Amino acid sequence: MDLEEWSAAGLYDPDADNAAERRELLAFLESEGCTLEEMQLAHSRGRLFALAGDRRIRPLLGLLSLREASVRLEVEPSVLVRVWRSLGLPDNGVDAALLTEADIEALGTYLDVRTFLGEDTALGVSRVVGAALARITEAESSAMRVGMEGIIDVGVTGDEVVTAKAYAAVTRLVPRIGQMLDTLHRQHLEATRVHFEDIDRENAERTAFRCGVGFADLSGFTHLSQRLPLASLSAVLSTFEETSLDTVHGRGGRVVKFLGDAVMWVSAEPEDLVRIAFDLVTHPRAAAGGIEVRAGLAYGRVLAQDGDYFGPPVNLASRLVSIAEPGQVLAADDLVGVLGAGVLAVPGVPQLLRGFDDAVTPYTLSAG
Repeated sequence: MDLEEWSAAGLYDPDADNAAERRELLAFLESEGCTLEEMQLAHSRGRLFALAGDRRIRPLLGLLSLREASVRLEVEPSVLVRVWRSLGLPDNGVDAALLTEADIEALGTYLDVRTFLGEDTALGVSRVVGAALARITEAESSAMRVGMEGIIDVGVTGDEVVTAKAYAAVTRLVPRIGQMLDTLHRQHLEATRVHFEDIDRENAERTAFRCGVGFADLSGFTHLSQRLPLASLSAVLSTFEETSLDTVHGRGGRVVKFLGDAVMWVSAEPEDLVRIAFDLVTHPRAAAGGIEVRAGLAYGRVLAQDGDYFGPPVNLASRLVSIAEPGQVLAADDLVGVLGAGVLAVPGVPQLLRGFDDAVTPYTLSAG
């Protein structure tokens, strides 16, 4: 490709101040296998500098619409629109060209899942998958920008060529990350199977069973967030999340989710639930980081659905943590009743908690 072709395509102006930089960029994109048509499309979107990386993530050309996919998959377009939205993906209309062959295959997999599980359950799983992937990709993007010190942001570098080469280099990891996610998905499926078999020995197919639920959060986080710089606040939250994951998984529990400055976990064994709480509120790394942790615990019958847990024990544990003091572990009587002699439970003054008609007696737990 010569300069005249680039000029005719609207990609290059020999009289522009950045002509030399643009020539180098176009030569780099050509060496990466980018076609003239791809360059024109990327240029029209203001992302010519990102083309080599963007096309590695997803192709720009040859895309199909949800309507075209519905014909191939032999379903109504509304079915695919609904699942597309459940996945949290941008909805540009049923005729927008946005699907690759791999996307259509993925939608076909959803239809197979729907056949086995029913539409409501399949859509529930899709919502969880979409939310999880949205968080993963946001974490990836943020980490790349921070870890590469802004070099993949043309607004930071001010140099299309530097940014293009850096972005193209880092996106070479994308296929490998995809393979990693597949491998870890299989590992988590195995771990989840073991978890449900341990927690519900009578009938592993039920979604309702008895287990322990715990919440722990950072005491005084609102005041802390107003006082600390954003970078320091980020470090505090990162320390808390890492500490929580290490502690919960170290004693055989499962982290359900993080809610800002709080973590929710479940455990099949009541004693393990309590030990996790003790470890969290006294964790040396949390103390070294100036983090004060408190916890609320409950035990009883819960419903597992869409990657989350529901029921009175969940609500009770979340209310108890809100009235706990820094370093304190509060529990309800249902949990106290199934604990062994290794835990001391001291009853407090009955309190009215939001969402509960009767007063609840909070027990302060400590090692017996």
